[in-house]
Amino acid sequence: MRKAPPNAGQVLGLLAAFVATSIVGGVLLAGVGMPAVAVSGYAARNSVAFFDSLPGELATPPLSERSHLVMSNGIQIADFYEENRQEVKLDGIAPVMQQAIVAIEDSRFFQHGGVDPKGLFRAAVTNYASGRVVQGASTLTQQYVKNVLIETANAKGDKAAIARATADTKQRKLQEIKLAISLEKQISKQEILNRYLNIAFFGDQVYGIEAAARYYFNKSAKDLLLPEAALLAGVVQSPGEWSPRAHPQAATERRNVVLRRMFDLRMITQQQYQQARANKFTLWLQKPRNGCANAGSNAWYCEYVLRLIVNSNEFSALGKTPEEREQSLMRGGLTIQTSMNKKIQDTAWKALTSRIPRADPSHVATAAVTVEPGTGYVLSVAQNKLYDPGGGPGKVATNFATDYQYGGSGGFQTGSTFKPFTLATWLKKGKSLNSVVSAKGGSAPFSDFRSCDPNLGSRQTYQYSNSEGDGDGSMTVLSATFHSVNTAYVSMEKQLDLCDITKTAEDLGVHLAAPQDDQCKRGVQMTTKLPTCQPSLTLGPKELSPMTMAAAYATFAAGGVYCKPIAVLSIKDRNGKPIDIPKPDCKRKLDKDVAAGVNFALQKVLTQGTAAGKGIGRPAGGKTGTTNNSVDTWFVGYTAQRATAVWVGDPDVRTAGGKRKTLNYRTIGGKRMGRVYGATIAAPMWQTIMKAAHDGLPERGFSSPSGKLLVADKGNVPNVRGQQLGDAVRRLKEAGFDTRVAGETPSPFPKGTVADTSPGPGSNVAKGSVISILVSQGGGGGGFFDDGFNNGRGRRPIP
Repeated sequence: MRKAPPNAGQVLGLLAAFVATSIVGGVLLAGVGMPAVAVSGYAARNSVAFFDSLPGELATPPLSERSHLVMSNGIQIADFYEENRQEVKLDGIAPVMQQAIVAIEDSRFFQHGGVDPKGLFRAAVTNYASGRVVQGASTLTQQYVKNVLIETANAKGDKAAIARATADTKQRKLQEIKLAISLEKQISKQEILNRYLNIAFFGDQVYGIEAAARYYFNKSAKDLLLPEAALLAGVVQSPGEWSPRAHPQAATERRNVVLRRMFDLRMITQQQYQQARANKFTLWLQKPRNGCANAGSNAWYCEYVLRLIVNSNEFSALGKTPEEREQSLMRGGLTIQTSMNKKIQDTAWKALTSRIPRADPSHVATAAVTVEPGTGYVLSVAQNKLYDPGGGPGKVATNFATDYQYGGSGGFQTGSTFKPFTLATWLKKGKSLNSVVSAKGGSAPFSDFRSCDPNLGSRQTYQYSNSEGDGDGSMTVLSATFHSVNTAYVSMEKQLDLCDITKTAEDLGVHLAAPQDDQCKRGVQMTTKLPTCQPSLTLGPKELSPMTMAAAYATFAAGGVYCKPIAVLSIKDRNGKPIDIPKPDCKRKLDKDVAAGVNFALQKVLTQGTAAGKGIGRPAGGKTGTTNNSVDTWFVGYTAQRATAVWVGDPDVRTAGGKRKTLNYRTIGGKRMGRVYGATIAAPMWQTIMKAAHDGLPERGFSSPSGKLLVADKGNVPNVRGQQLGDAVRRLKEAGFDTRVAGETPSPFPKGTVADTSPGPGSNVAKGSVISILVSQGGGGGGFFDDGFNNGRGRRPIP
């Protein structure tokens, strides 16, 4: 229902109040060009008092401006904004654009003092005659004031202030008048015009003339032509109604109104007017890629950086809280330079998606992270799914490459890729790569393991076997490493302290991808620390992220120096001033010789171990990883210059009981699989990424470990003939050997005692070797000892 028109008394009363307040403000007497009017009466006096109570200074915080995320070479990845704006100075705006906006919005802009009395009277009379509001009276200065108040309220998230700034009330109008009058006394007309053109809304989430020119015409505001300028000037009053994109015909008609007004004001000639009217505009619609969902194959790196900045207190220079940091990102006009390497990023995306397409029917996912040893710079973050919070085939919102805190999943079990942390601990304790350990599987009570954690317990039993490598009897640590023999590594773990292994891993930045209940300490809050009461620790049962694994292995590559992953090289504000950000954080965490020992062993994985043939033509080390039933598979490897972690698995829980599906015997990427290991899919992807990552880099090798890490500790086999079996086993273990019963044989020793060992008493062999025991059947005489230990050299008579 249309409201009844104001009566003449109301109109005149409002005008009288305005004149009174204007006199009080000093504007009419200070150059507006309107003679003073005698003011009297109660209403006028109240209007003056009310006007005096209104704020007189306009706070003008920086405008909301879009932030840019770029690669290390400056190529754009994405923009972040709530308002698509790019501020420019007045000399960066075409003069014809300046004329067009003045012509249609405030033709007396350069004559009035912030408020135009003629315009006010004209609008009042016109609106009165029509019975509704058909003409506004706001000057450009008043419009600018209103926009500033709205912008300030939006920046603070103050809904009440937004409502006040947009309310159709006398109070709001009078406040704008007073602030406009005050502003015109402080800054020039040119500055007001410049600010207005930077704050004005041009529809489609586009704010400011520079962003509008780029969005609609793919050009800078300084290059706008007359018909383009007139079209954009016409949009401002009603961006929805006169949208060039949504309503091209209405926009054209509105443009012609602007052109006619410019002609009437003698801003353009008749020829210019006619030529501009005849112009048929073509839109370019170059909308910036707002947010990571529009970053394509770079989206996962983008998402990691976004979450890193917002969720990490290390970026407190942008705000003390996540909400404040997000506002800085979305409104601050920042330029964020990342450490992304375009070539590696592109190669990683192609390597992952070519092997397992993003919408592969298997639903199998894969993620890869590459970091630079010695700096921690994150060079690429990729996965074979598109980033899309809305979901859909081949689209997810979870970054499988990173921790939960940064938009990632809860992580994935790492399998044997955890073994190098046990190996490093082994070498830290002065043990050798050529030490011999038992490779027998089976079960062992928790009491066989050592831990500083009193919650380890002793009544439970741990059962273990091999997933990738095969082992039996005894073998060197070196062989157990490149053949990935679980049983041998459990034997190594028994000789160490679980707390020492966790400390080594944590020194290299290893932590759970998401907080979990502390399984070692009941009642303790959630933690991201590794457990110290879990004998299966060395076989990688805990969920970690590829980012964590890449950075940890980069420590080996850097000779024992761990660098915290760092993806942001610099942040500059809208004026190009640097903002404080976290600096590279690198510290020595392993002795150089220990790192050299690990590198020596892991290089053999690629030459004669579980990933043989997956090398890249230069010195490199790495480790395969396969979890129980091949649910998660990994390859993590490195050179002295690059470290890359690749994970492959099916993240979906679609089976009964909520368990994830195995990769075994499935069709993945169009290929029917048998048993899937870390070398099956992950290692070839790693190989492709790493070959490209080293293009143009000089070849660099690793330091050789010292002799003490290569020479096995030896000892003499004690003589246990004739001893009770239990006593003999205990004595051999005290001497540093493992044992196994090889059978029975007639001998001069009492039945049930030890008849002989192989190697025999006094033999100098590597500690950790398995000593085979023959149990006496009694009866005198000698049998022959033959358990295969003598490498086929024949049977040996028992003395």
